[in-house]
Amino acid sequence: MIRSMLASSVSWYLPVLFLSCLAWAFAFSLEGALRERRFVLRFYRWTPPLMVAGLVVSRAFDILSLSSLNPEVALMLDQSASISEKIRLLLTGQGALEGALFAFLGFALFAPNLPSLRGCSPETSDFVRSRMMTHAGIWAVMLLMLLFQQDMYASPETVPQRPTVDIANWSAFFLVVLFTLLLMMSGEILTATAHLASSGETSLLFQRAILKMLVAGVVAWACLFQTEVFTSTWWDRPLRDERLAVGLMIATYGTWVALPHAFSTVAESLKTPGSSQAEDLGWCFSFVAMVLLVVAGMMADALHVYGEGSEAFIAAWKGVALLLFFGALSMLLPTVGFDAAHHPEAWWFRATLLLGLPLGVLMSDAAWLLYPAVLLAGGSVILVSINLQDRTSLRERRFLLLGMAAWLVCCSLLLTSDNPRHMLQFALLAVVSVSVCGAVWLRRQNLTMAQK
Repeated sequence: MIRSMLASSVSWYLPVLFLSCLAWAFAFSLEGALRERRFVLRFYRWTPPLMVAGLVVSRAFDILSLSSLNPEVALMLDQSASISEKIRLLLTGQGALEGALFAFLGFALFAPNLPSLRGCSPETSDFVRSRMMTHAGIWAVMLLMLLFQQDMYASPETVPQRPTVDIANWSAFFLVVLFTLLLMMSGEILTATAHLASSGETSLLFQRAILKMLVAGVVAWACLFQTEVFTSTWWDRPLRDERLAVGLMIATYGTWVALPHAFSTVAESLKTPGSSQAEDLGWCFSFVAMVLLVVAGMMADALHVYGEGSEAFIAAWKGVALLLFFGALSMLLPTVGFDAAHHPEAWWFRATLLLGLPLGVLMSDAAWLLYPAVLLAGGSVILVSINLQDRTSLRERRFLLLGMAAWLVCCSLLLTSDNPRHMLQFALLAVVSVSVCGAVWLRRQNLTMAQK
């Protein structure tokens, strides 16, 4: 029989779940090492999703049986609650997060069975599964630390006679599904771009994920615009609402994956063999560093939480320096075999910027200062890539000029603003505007190459 409050009654449950998800983060290496040990490999693959499924089943049992040992039941339901209220609590409360994590882990495990990978080679299937598991493992660890606090699984000391907290409406379930899909598609794009240079078998996966991400991303940002993220006070304490903070984290991450990272990957595949990758990477790194330093410093100065003037800038620059250090360090990974992308050093630099967004929040609240800066830097990455690749005269590069004008306007508006939410809006507008120009430029380049 399933015990009530599984994670509370079994003290080792959450720590083991955390460690098993952390082990998934190294699937890119462990999958191959365990291939000859079938039982150990199956245990390694199935432990995280099955343990999360245990949490879901345990919570469903508690809610349907109205167990007062469950904190959600004690605070939100009385003993006369209807079945519709029970199901609503299960699908909008902590159970929704547990179900989303289970779906996310399961999707990574069965990713090679996607229709867009039908007919691919066993090597590509293994590559996709291991990289999707790595992506899911990294995010699962972060989600467990942010959204699965121990008090959510501890029995209440006192049980109120009547419910004291309202059950969330169904929009909460819709948002959990939406942002889970964003994470899934982000993993698809990252995995596909890491394998494009080896073969074209992940091209269809990449294209379909981009299309889905664009639609879901627009809806996600439209939902976020209705929340406290776009108020003046939210940035002082971002983690007072963990779900909202994770939503912004995933939306920013997905936007960077689907726009600057995807564009750069495709653009790099069009380069001629004689092009200088070192020059491209040097310019890209320089512009990104400059944007991060300026915008993050201004964000810190605008918030007044990190001091004012030079004190605020120094607080922001510490996070920027750490992110750039690991970004530069990641460029050495191709020397040990991780070089399946067209331009592996640039791929790893962008991937480090992406993962620095959520990982930085676990280390310091100052990491939130980097979010508008990284979005604005994404626009500069696209512009640098177009400028270095398009060898026509400046007058003929109208898409570059148009994108540069849009980026400079948004950058000017951001730098003259002292409101963090406006800075985020202008940074988002900049990367979207430049990405539109970059997409038109890419289409023109493909048509030109087809005619040749």
